[in-house]
Amino acid sequence: MQKEGLEKYLDKDGKIISWPNTADGKQIVCEYLASLFECGKNYTEREVTKTISDYHCFMNPTMLRRELIARKLMGRKPDGSVYWRIETEK
Repeated sequence: MQKEGLEKYLDKDGKIISWPNTADGKQIVCEYLASLFECGKNYTEREVTKTISDYHCFMNPTMLRRELIARKLMGRKPDGSVYWRIETEK
């Protein structure tokens, strides 16, 4: 996970305070969120939403969950019943 630049998007408790305007900023924030999930473990949509909700302040867990999927940081079954973290090489 890239940590450089992340601090400007977090409050003192590690919660995301705003959605970045730049593509790089969005990637940094999404990588941070993905790091909250264990590789090799399956999650329900409810568990993913709860974890995301616990780590941001602007009340849009659905958008953040979709971003994690779109950026291939998390995968999910087509029916949304199971989510998992995708291990990335960096």
